[in-house]
Amino acid sequence: MSTHDSAGETGLGDRPTHKRTLRFVYRHGAALIAVSVAWFLASLPLVTIGPATLGAYAAVRSLRQTGRLDRGYVVSAVRTNGVHALLLSVLPVVFAAPAALSLRGGSTFTGPTPIVAVVGLYVAGYLAVALIPTFVAMADGESPVAALKRAYVWTATDPAAALSLALVTAIVFAVTALLTIGFVLLFAAAAFSYHVEYLADDLDVPAVTDGSTAVSSTPA
Repeated sequence: MSTHDSAGETGLGDRPTHKRTLRFVYRHGAALIAVSVAWFLASLPLVTIGPATLGAYAAVRSLRQTGRLDRGYVVSAVRTNGVHALLLSVLPVVFAAPAALSLRGGSTFTGPTPIVAVVGLYVAGYLAVALIPTFVAMADGESPVAALKRAYVWTATDPAAALSLALVTAIVFAVTALLTIGFVLLFAAAAFSYHVEYLADDLDVPAVTDGSTAVSSTPA
């Protein structure tokens, strides 16, 4: 991955991702809390977590590109790729569920049971991480096939970056979960903002900086 120089003229590109994320969340706190709450409520049926996550990424990207929450951008992204997001979000579950059942049903850890569980959980985890750049790209109107291809190339060529993204996401999840109501208010805001900032160079997402003119965004 490159060194996040999309905002290089102002020096923001040299800052670590977590610092840029904190700055972004601070500047757009109210809007991001609204996005986080909306994501949580929309995800409650569980089967809707894919479209809800896609919409949340679109909201974060619109804030990053224009400095405001563009509802039209979000609606367009969900309308274009919402069904695909729903289907893709099922993929990790397809592998995780049999792995969990094999562990629960096995009285011992002998035979193929642990192998099936480990392989299933590994594939589910890999898919969950790969879906992050996939959804970020789809939130910008990219087709599912192109988004999946880009995500595969990124995770395959830079596994350390993918692991780092997964670990930070897990930490944010754990910390906000401990705060109970804080999870509803902060998880999606912090995690999804971090994802977009982390993947900014690969996805060519322009950043709005202090004193700069907002860049108009027109979703595909």
